[in-house]
Amino acid sequence: MLELYRKLVAYGGMTFLGSFTYGVRAIAGQKGIKLNRSLFAPVIAKSLLAMVGVKVVNNVNQKLNKKNVCYFFNHNSFLDVFIIPLLGLDNTRFIITEGVKSILPLHMCNLGVDVLYIPDSHKTEERIAFFKQVSHDLRAGKYSVICSPEGRHDFFHGIAPFNRGVFHMALVGKTPIHTLFFNIPRDANPIEGPNMKPCTVRIDSMELIETKDWKLEELQTYIDSTRSKFLAYYHDTYGDYGESEL
Repeated sequence: MLELYRKLVAYGGMTFLGSFTYGVRAIAGQKGIKLNRSLFAPVIAKSLLAMVGVKVVNNVNQKLNKKNVCYFFNHNSFLDVFIIPLLGLDNTRFIITEGVKSILPLHMCNLGVDVLYIPDSHKTEERIAFFKQVSHDLRAGKYSVICSPEGRHDFFHGIAPFNRGVFHMALVGKTPIHTLFFNIPRDANPIEGPNMKPCTVRIDSMELIETKDWKLEELQTYIDSTRSKFLAYYHDTYGDYGESEL
Protein backbone atom coordinates (compact mmCIF):
# COMPACT_ATOMS: atom_id res chain seq x y z
CA MET A 1 0.00 0.00 0.00
CA LEU A 2 2.84 2.39 0.81
CA GLU A 3 4.44 1.87 -2.58
CA LEU A 4 1.07 2.45 -4.27
CA TYR A 5 0.66 5.69 -2.29
CA ARG A 6 4.08 6.90 -3.42
CA LYS A 7 3.27 6.13 -7.04
CA LEU A 8 -0.05 7.96 -6.79
CA VAL A 9 1.68 11.00 -5.32
CA ALA A 10 4.32 10.89 -8.08
CA TYR A 11 1.96 10.58 -11.02
CA GLY A 12 -0.93 12.52 -9.51
CA GLY A 13 1.45 15.23 -8.36
CA MET A 14 3.08 15.50 -11.76
CA THR A 15 -0.37 15.84 -13.34
CA PHE A 16 -1.38 18.58 -10.90
CA LEU A 17 1.93 20.42 -11.30
CA GLY A 18 1.66 20.27 -15.07
CA SER A 19 -1.98 21.30 -15.25
CA PHE A 20 -1.55 24.18 -12.81
CA THR A 21 1.58 25.70 -14.29
CA TYR A 22 0.31 25.30 -17.85
CA GLY A 23 -2.94 27.03 -16.84
CA VAL A 24 -1.05 29.90 -15.22
CA ARG A 25 1.00 30.44 -18.37
CA ALA A 26 -2.10 30.24 -20.58
CA ILE A 27 -3.79 32.94 -18.51
CA ALA A 28 -0.87 35.24 -17.69
CA GLY A 29 1.67 34.65 -20.47
CA GLN A 30 5.25 35.73 -19.67
CA LYS A 31 4.22 36.94 -16.22
CA GLY A 32 2.77 33.48 -15.63
CA ILE A 33 6.06 31.82 -16.60
CA LYS A 34 7.91 34.02 -14.11
CA LEU A 35 5.39 33.22 -11.37
CA ASN A 36 5.63 29.51 -12.14
CA ARG A 37 9.42 29.49 -11.92
CA SER A 38 9.75 31.59 -8.78
CA LEU A 39 6.63 30.64 -6.80
CA PHE A 40 4.10 28.08 -7.97
CA ALA A 41 6.35 25.29 -9.24
CA PRO A 42 8.71 25.43 -6.20
CA VAL A 43 5.83 25.41 -3.70
CA ILE A 44 3.95 22.59 -5.42
CA ALA A 45 7.08 20.47 -5.95
CA LYS A 46 8.20 20.94 -2.32
CA SER A 47 4.72 20.01 -1.06
CA LEU A 48 4.54 16.88 -3.20
CA LEU A 49 7.95 15.66 -2.01
CA ALA A 50 6.95 16.39 1.60
CA MET A 51 3.93 14.09 1.13
CA VAL A 52 6.31 11.15 0.66
CA GLY A 53 8.80 12.30 3.30
CA VAL A 54 11.42 13.78 0.98
CA LYS A 55 13.03 16.97 2.29
CA VAL A 56 15.23 19.05 0.00
CA VAL A 57 17.94 21.29 1.46
CA ASN A 58 18.74 23.95 -1.11
CA ASN A 59 22.36 25.10 -0.71
CA VAL A 60 22.65 26.73 -4.15
CA ASN A 61 24.96 29.71 -3.70
CA GLN A 62 23.54 32.51 -5.84
CA LYS A 63 26.46 34.75 -4.81
CA LEU A 64 28.67 32.73 -7.17
CA ASN A 65 26.67 33.87 -10.18
CA LYS A 66 27.68 36.72 -12.44
CA LYS A 67 24.64 37.60 -14.52
CA ASN A 68 23.66 34.53 -16.52
CA VAL A 69 25.20 31.08 -15.98
CA CYS A 70 24.94 27.48 -17.12
CA TYR A 71 23.93 25.29 -14.19
CA PHE A 72 25.32 21.75 -14.67
CA PHE A 73 24.04 18.99 -12.36
CA ASN A 74 24.40 15.24 -11.95
CA HIS A 75 21.24 13.56 -13.23
CA ASN A 76 20.45 10.00 -12.16
CA SER A 77 17.13 10.03 -10.35
CA PHE A 78 13.39 10.27 -10.95
CA LEU A 79 13.41 12.79 -8.09
CA ASP A 80 15.06 15.35 -10.37
CA VAL A 81 11.68 15.93 -12.03
CA PHE A 82 10.58 17.63 -8.79
CA ILE A 83 13.94 18.90 -7.53
CA ILE A 84 14.64 21.17 -10.52
CA PRO A 85 11.38 23.20 -10.31
CA LEU A 86 11.76 23.28 -6.51
CA LEU A 87 15.01 25.26 -6.87
CA GLY A 88 13.04 28.29 -8.02
CA LEU A 89 15.75 29.60 -10.36
CA ASP A 90 14.46 32.85 -11.86
CA ASN A 91 15.12 33.63 -15.53
CA THR A 92 16.54 30.12 -15.96
CA ARG A 93 15.44 27.69 -18.66
CA PHE A 94 15.80 23.94 -18.26
CA ILE A 95 17.33 22.14 -21.26
CA ILE A 96 15.57 18.80 -21.58
CA THR A 97 15.30 16.14 -24.27
CA GLU A 98 12.31 16.47 -26.58
CA GLY A 99 11.62 12.78 -25.95
CA VAL A 100 9.73 13.62 -22.73
CA LYS A 101 7.04 15.42 -24.72
CA SER A 102 5.24 12.07 -24.80
CA ILE A 103 4.72 12.31 -21.01
CA LEU A 104 1.79 14.74 -21.10
CA PRO A 105 1.83 16.00 -17.46
CA LEU A 106 5.60 16.62 -17.63
CA HIS A 107 5.24 18.29 -21.03
CA MET A 108 2.56 20.62 -19.63
CA CYS A 109 4.79 21.56 -16.71
CA ASN A 110 7.68 22.15 -19.11
CA LEU A 111 5.50 24.49 -21.14
CA GLY A 112 4.45 26.24 -17.94
CA VAL A 113 8.04 27.12 -17.01
CA ASP A 114 9.17 27.54 -20.63
CA VAL A 115 11.89 24.90 -20.98
CA LEU A 116 14.19 24.51 -23.97
CA TYR A 117 13.56 21.22 -25.75
CA ILE A 118 16.75 19.88 -27.27
CA PRO A 119 16.31 17.78 -30.44
CA ASP A 120 17.22 14.09 -30.19
CA SER A 121 20.82 13.17 -31.03
CA HIS A 122 19.95 11.71 -34.45
CA LYS A 123 18.56 15.08 -35.60
CA THR A 124 22.00 16.49 -36.26
CA GLU A 125 21.13 19.70 -38.12
CA GLU A 126 18.32 20.63 -35.73
CA ARG A 127 20.56 19.94 -32.75
CA ILE A 128 23.35 22.16 -34.14
CA ALA A 129 20.84 24.95 -34.79
CA PHE A 130 19.54 24.58 -31.23
CA PHE A 131 22.97 24.97 -29.66
CA LYS A 132 23.80 27.92 -31.91
CA GLN A 133 20.64 29.74 -30.83
CA VAL A 134 21.09 29.04 -27.12
CA SER A 135 24.78 30.01 -27.28
CA HIS A 136 23.78 33.31 -28.91
CA ASP A 137 21.14 33.96 -26.24
CA LEU A 138 23.58 33.17 -23.43
CA ARG A 139 26.19 35.50 -24.87
CA ALA A 140 23.53 38.20 -25.10
CA GLY A 141 22.62 37.62 -21.44
CA LYS A 142 18.97 36.76 -22.18
CA TYR A 143 18.69 33.96 -19.61
CA SER A 144 20.52 31.25 -17.69
CA VAL A 145 20.11 27.54 -18.38
CA ILE A 146 20.14 24.43 -16.23
CA CYS A 147 21.00 21.05 -17.72
CA SER A 148 22.87 17.83 -17.12
CA PRO A 149 26.12 17.25 -19.03
CA GLU A 150 25.29 13.52 -18.78
CA GLY A 151 22.51 14.02 -21.31
CA ARG A 152 19.91 11.34 -21.98
CA HIS A 153 20.97 7.98 -20.52
CA ASP A 154 19.87 5.03 -18.41
CA PHE A 155 19.86 6.08 -14.76
CA PHE A 156 22.14 4.53 -12.16
CA HIS A 157 23.67 5.72 -8.90
CA GLY A 158 26.81 7.32 -10.27
CA ILE A 159 28.12 9.84 -12.81
CA ALA A 160 27.55 8.99 -16.48
CA PRO A 161 29.89 10.11 -19.30
CA PHE A 162 29.56 13.78 -20.28
CA ASN A 163 28.40 15.08 -23.66
CA ARG A 164 30.30 17.73 -25.65
CA GLY A 165 27.28 19.77 -26.76
CA VAL A 166 26.54 21.68 -23.56
CA PHE A 167 30.24 22.42 -22.97
CA HIS A 168 30.58 23.77 -26.51
CA MET A 169 27.46 25.85 -25.82
CA ALA A 170 29.03 27.36 -22.68
CA LEU A 171 32.29 28.03 -24.54
CA VAL A 172 30.65 29.80 -27.49
CA GLY A 173 28.26 31.62 -25.18
CA LYS A 174 31.18 32.69 -22.97
CA THR A 175 28.99 31.76 -20.01
CA PRO A 176 30.36 30.50 -16.67
CA ILE A 177 29.34 27.04 -15.49
CA HIS A 178 27.85 26.82 -12.00
CA THR A 179 28.22 23.16 -11.01
CA LEU A 180 25.57 21.66 -8.71
CA PHE A 181 25.65 18.31 -6.94
CA PHE A 182 22.33 16.56 -6.27
CA ASN A 183 23.10 14.50 -3.16
CA ILE A 184 20.41 11.80 -2.98
CA PRO A 185 20.92 8.99 -0.42
CA ARG A 186 21.75 5.79 -2.29
CA ASP A 187 19.20 3.61 -0.44
CA ALA A 188 16.41 6.15 -1.05
CA ASN A 189 17.10 6.92 -4.71
CA PRO A 190 14.16 5.67 -6.80
CA ILE A 191 16.42 5.81 -9.91
CA GLU A 192 13.92 5.77 -12.82
CA GLY A 193 10.85 4.68 -10.86
CA PRO A 194 8.24 6.67 -8.89
CA ASN A 195 8.67 4.78 -5.60
CA MET A 196 10.04 7.78 -3.69
CA LYS A 197 11.20 7.03 -0.15
CA PRO A 198 11.62 9.35 2.86
CA CYS A 199 15.04 10.99 2.85
CA THR A 200 16.86 14.31 2.89
CA VAL A 201 18.24 15.48 -0.44
CA ARG A 202 20.95 18.14 -0.41
CA ILE A 203 21.64 20.39 -3.39
CA ASP A 204 25.16 21.80 -3.12
CA SER A 205 26.97 24.43 -5.17
CA MET A 206 30.37 23.07 -6.13
CA GLU A 207 32.04 25.98 -7.92
CA LEU A 208 31.78 28.53 -10.70
CA ILE A 209 33.92 27.61 -13.72
CA GLU A 210 34.82 30.52 -15.98
CA THR A 211 34.74 29.79 -19.72
CA LYS A 212 35.63 33.16 -21.26
CA ASP A 213 39.22 32.07 -21.94
CA TRP A 214 38.41 28.53 -23.08
CA LYS A 215 39.79 27.39 -26.43
CA LEU A 216 37.83 25.09 -28.70
CA GLU A 217 40.81 22.80 -29.37
CA GLU A 218 41.04 22.12 -25.62
CA LEU A 219 37.33 21.41 -25.11
CA GLN A 220 37.80 17.73 -24.21
CA THR A 221 40.27 18.73 -21.50
CA TYR A 222 37.64 21.01 -19.92
CA ILE A 223 35.03 18.25 -20.14
CA ASP A 224 37.32 15.69 -18.50
CA SER A 225 38.32 18.15 -15.79
CA THR A 226 34.71 19.00 -14.93
CA ARG A 227 33.66 15.35 -14.84
CA SER A 228 36.62 14.53 -12.57
CA LYS A 229 35.36 17.17 -10.14
CA PHE A 230 31.88 15.61 -10.14
CA LEU A 231 33.38 12.16 -9.58
CA ALA A 232 35.55 13.45 -6.74
CA TYR A 233 32.52 15.08 -5.10
CA TYR A 234 30.59 11.84 -5.58
CA HIS A 235 33.41 9.86 -3.96
CA ASP A 236 33.61 12.24 -1.01
CA THR A 237 29.84 11.85 -0.52
CA TYR A 238 29.34 8.12 -1.04
CA GLY A 239 32.80 6.62 -0.58
CA ASP A 240 33.03 5.08 -4.04
CA TYR A 241 32.63 5.96 -7.72
CA GLY A 242 29.41 4.07 -8.35
CA GLU A 243 29.63 2.59 -11.81
CA SER A 244 32.12 5.24 -12.95
CA GLU A 245 35.85 5.80 -12.59
CA LEU A 246 38.20 8.78 -12.64
